[in-house]
Amino acid sequence: MYAVFPLSIVVLPNESVALHLFEPRYRQLFQDYKDGDEFAIVYEDKNGLAEFGTLVYIDKIINEFPDETVDVIVKGSSIIKLEEFVEQYPDKLYSAIEGEVIEFSMEAKTSLKEKFLTYLKTSGKRISKSQPLDLFYIANRLELDAETKNKLISLDNNAEMNHFLVNQLNFLEKIREQESLLQQKFHLN
Repeated sequence: MYAVFPLSIVVLPNESVALHLFEPRYRQLFQDYKDGDEFAIVYEDKNGLAEFGTLVYIDKIINEFPDETVDVIVKGSSIIKLEEFVEQYPDKLYSAIEGEVIEFSMEAKTSLKEKFLTYLKTSGKRISKSQPLDLFYIANRLELDAETKNKLISLDNNAEMNHFLVNQLNFLEKIREQESLLQQKFHLN
C-alpha cells in the first residue's frame, strides 16, 4: 500500500516538481516520508482519480516553516497502476492506494530521438549532456500539460509511448510552422 497525494498535476519518472504542503494530512505525509520512502502522486480532475500515477520521493526539503507547512522537491521514480483507492491509510490522515508498479523499457527509439533533437535545434534549446536521452527525459523537455502526461503514462508499452511522443513533436512542429506563417503575414502588413 502506498500513501497517495491526489493532485491536478502529473509527475513523470525522473521529473522534479516543487510542492508546498500545507494541509494537515500532507504535512503528516511529509513527516512520514521525508526520509526518502516513496508515495504516489495521482492525477485528479473533475472526473476523479486517474488509473495511473507516479511513485515519487522527497528529493529535497526547501523550507520548513514554524506553522509546520513545508516546501519540498519531489522526484518521480516509476509509474503505478491503481488497483484500489483507500480513503484513509490506517491510522493516518492521508489516503492510500493499492497498485502495481509498471515495469517497461524507457528507451527512446531512434526516430523519436532524431525528431526530438531536430525540435531542440529549431526551437533554440540545448540538450543536457548529463541526462540519458530516454522517453521521460524527452517528455519532460516537451513541457506537456497534465492531461497529455496522464495519457502518456497510461499507455501500455514502450512502442506506444514512443509513437505518442513522436506525434506530440509533430504537433509542436505544426504549431511552430503556423506561428512562422503568422509572423510573415504580420510582417508583410
